[in-house]
Amino acid sequence: MIVDRINKYLSSKELKINDYIADNIGTLAKWSFKRQFMENGNSHSKISMSACGKCTRQLAYKYHDIPQNGKELDSRAKIVFWQGDLVETMITELAKLAGVNIMATGLNQLSLTTPVEKTVPLAESETVEVPGHPDGIVLSDETYLFECKSMSSYAFRTFEKGEIDDSYRAQVNIYMDALKLNACVIVAMSKDSGVLGELIVKKDFDIVQKCHDNLETVLNSDRKKLPRGWYEPNDKGLYPWQCLYCSWHGLCKPNAEKVLVGKAYKLKEKVKKEAI
Repeated sequence: MIVDRINKYLSSKELKINDYIADNIGTLAKWSFKRQFMENGNSHSKISMSACGKCTRQLAYKYHDIPQNGKELDSRAKIVFWQGDLVETMITELAKLAGVNIMATGLNQLSLTTPVEKTVPLAESETVEVPGHPDGIVLSDETYLFECKSMSSYAFRTFEKGEIDDSYRAQVNIYMDALKLNACVIVAMSKDSGVLGELIVKKDFDIVQKCHDNLETVLNSDRKKLPRGWYEPNDKGLYPWQCLYCSWHGLCKPNAEKVLVGKAYKLKEKVKKEAI
């Protein structure tokens, strides 16, 4: 749908100048550079639709402004986010050059909300509008949600098999639900090879319901009663990668330590010494 048209355009001998797209790329690159490297990033919402598939305990830590004690947003992470922004801009604007009817992208992205009931305390029951910002909308044989993402070679190989991360699948489902769409087209690029891939994801109402349940769990928690964490260590005491990359793993897993396993770091539960 999109990748074939981009590849066809790039392979053509009839490339064309489009100053509007070229200027837009410059504007978006400048905006992203300022956002990633010149601002503190405190403008992000405490809770968002894009995070609805992540561990609810992690989301609650952020929602209640609990100080971080875990993975920090270091220089490497900021550069990775910057690269991700550039890939999104490149794919989106190439799609437009290739004739794809794509709208609501870049600085013109839609601002969505989804209603979530907050009932704690009961006397102050209210509906909270949780925000979200999808990458765009594609108008084709039907209207599709559009999302694009850069991936490691490993993640890209699984993507080509039709597999995507559960948290990302949750994100596109809640966006589809808010927009009343039935399908999402995801374009991914392997950061190692530059190869593009495409996947159509259909809306799953069970996933949508789980997303709303997760958001409701977070909104109805408090600092003294946080949701239960999603992840437990395996038989070797190792936690999944989601825990290592959590900004609050020091609070959530106080008896765990960062250890080198093979060529990668893991979060491992400390072995308790038996009393003599």
